[in-house]
Amino acid sequence: MDRILLALGGLALGGSAAVIALALTGRSTRGRYGARWRCWVWLLLCLRLAVPLPLMPRADARAPIQVDLPTAPAVPQPPVPPAGGSQLPVQPSPGVQGGQTVPGGGPAVMPSGVPEDSQVRRGLSWPQLLMAVWLTGAAAMLLWGLWAHLRFLRYLRRWSSPVTEDAAICAFNALGDQLDLDGRPRLLVCQGLKVPMLAGAFRPAILLPQGSMSGEELGFSLLHELTHYRRRDIWLKMLAAWVNALYWFDPLMWYMVRLVERDTELACDEDALRRLPREAYSAYGQTILTAVARAQEKAGQA
Repeated sequence: MDRILLALGGLALGGSAAVIALALTGRSTRGRYGARWRCWVWLLLCLRLAVPLPLMPRADARAPIQVDLPTAPAVPQPPVPPAGGSQLPVQPSPGVQGGQTVPGGGPAVMPSGVPEDSQVRRGLSWPQLLMAVWLTGAAAMLLWGLWAHLRFLRYLRRWSSPVTEDAAICAFNALGDQLDLDGRPRLLVCQGLKVPMLAGAFRPAILLPQGSMSGEELGFSLLHELTHYRRRDIWLKMLAAWVNALYWFDPLMWYMVRLVERDTELACDEDALRRLPREAYSAYGQTILTAVARAQEKAGQA
């Protein structure tokens, strides 16, 4: 238990330092592929933090194979007669044999010499208390995330339906061929959405707002979400959420989730722009900025 807590604290300190370094690097990097390589670093960092166990074995751990070395045989020593004559054998006290109480004897004595009545039961130690608090917080975070996910799935089952517009289906298939996607997410329209989004890890689906997108805006939005699907960004976000649940006591892990969200969006835009002609960059950027403004407006109303 102590080793797990020490490993958890060490990983939290190391992870916090890495988060600060990546946050500072993200502000200073101006390269074209800065967000892409930061996503790879986020992935490696989250994979290490996902299992808070020590990598090095204990120093006092026993080896898997034990070898007994031979020892020299003991040489018997001749008995030495007592100097002061013969000694009489000492008889044990009545009622006590081998340190244990027999019927008719005195009080029971523990092998260590401490009476049994003086043994005091101890409560939870500090490591046990810290472990209980950590497990309670992590379980609460995971249960909250699971409840929110199940609630969202119930919302989709009630308010979503497959897209039936020919223009949207043709654009979706054409972009899937352009991105060389063998498997593709479902294409659904959902009431109440302001912006398109990719949802679901095991049964992914692209959700479109109902009757508010067409033409160039629809094509750019589908390209953005299909690029997220191709990059498997949703798995990185889920891994970051798992790490945040384990290290809920560290504020920098909450900040890490926001940084992962930011870098995945920037890396997705970088990959999407590579597949567009230069004259379409402005229109694509305007589409993304409009979607961000709509999302912020909905968050403010909520």
